[in-house]
Amino acid sequence: MSEEYEAIIIGGGPAGLTAGLYLMRGGIKALLLEKVLPGGMPLNTGRVENYPGFPEGISGRELMERFAAHAKVFGLPIREFAQVVSVSREGTRFAVTVNDATILTRGVIVASGTEPLKMGIPGEDALVGRGISYCATCDGMFFKGLDVAVIGGGDSAIEEALSLANIVRRVHVVHRRDTLRAQKILKERAFRNPRMDFLWNRRPVEIVGKDQVERLVIEDTKTGQREDLPVSGVFVYVGNRADTGFLGDLVQRDPAGFIITDEGLATATPGLYAAGDIRKKTLRQVSTAVGDGAAAAVGLERYILATQQ
Repeated sequence: MSEEYEAIIIGGGPAGLTAGLYLMRGGIKALLLEKVLPGGMPLNTGRVENYPGFPEGISGRELMERFAAHAKVFGLPIREFAQVVSVSREGTRFAVTVNDATILTRGVIVASGTEPLKMGIPGEDALVGRGISYCATCDGMFFKGLDVAVIGGGDSAIEEALSLANIVRRVHVVHRRDTLRAQKILKERAFRNPRMDFLWNRRPVEIVGKDQVERLVIEDTKTGQREDLPVSGVFVYVGNRADTGFLGDLVQRDPAGFIITDEGLATATPGLYAAGDIRKKTLRQVSTAVGDGAAAAVGLERYILATQQ
C-alpha cells in the first residue's frame, strides 16, 4: 500500500525547509524528501553575513541546522537520502517515486536546488575525489599546507577561496576575465589576503595527475599561450545547473533548464509549485529562497483547501 500525504516537498534547503514549516503550521500534512542531508547549498558556505537577524554572521551549517530544527518544531517529517526518481500526475493526485517506493500526494513543492557545473576538460572526471572538488568547505582540510587552484570569479568561488586560504599554503584564483564578479566586500578581502593570488584572463584546459592532481594546465584567453600550474587540488566554481528531468513535461523550463513559475510560484501543472534556486529568477540567496518557500507553501495550501473533496 502506497504512503499518502497532502503535500510533498522535494529538497531540504532553505526553500524546502521554509515551505515545510509553513505547511505544517497551516495544518497541511507534509513530508520533506531530501536526497542527501537537510541544508542544501548553504552547508558549503563557511559564513553567511547577509541574512537578516545575524549581524555577526553565522556559519552556513549552523544556520541550516536552525532551519531544520525550527521546521521539526511544527512536526515536519524529513526523510534523508530520499532520491526522487520521477513525479507524475495520477488523476487528482501526484505519484512521487522515491528510491524504490511511490508516495501519493495532492500537491508538490519542488525545491531541489542546483548542482555544480563541471568544466568538461581532460582529467576532470578521472580525478574527481582525488584532488578535484566542488566544495572547499567539505574537502579543504585534505589540502592543509598545500597549493590549490580555485576556478571562477563569482561569490561562491571567492568565498571558498577565502576559506581555503585559512588552511592551505597558497590559493591561485584562475579567472577567464580580468576582474572578479564577486561582491565588493569579498573582493576587498581576497585582494588583502597574502595567501591568494590571481591569474587573470586564464582558463583551465587540462588537469594532470596519475593518482592525484599534480598540475593544472591553463591557457591565456588573449594569447592562447599555455602554462603549467603545479597544484595538489582544483576547486571548481563555474556555475550551477538545474536538474529537473524527474518532472518530465509537468513544468515549463527556460533555456538553462530552470522552472518557470507565475508570481505565486505555481508551475504549468495545477498543484505543482517550485521554490528556491530551481526556478527561473534573478537572485539566488538564502533570503530569496526563504521567501520562495513561504510563497509556494501558501499557494499550495490554498490549492489544497480549494480542491478538497
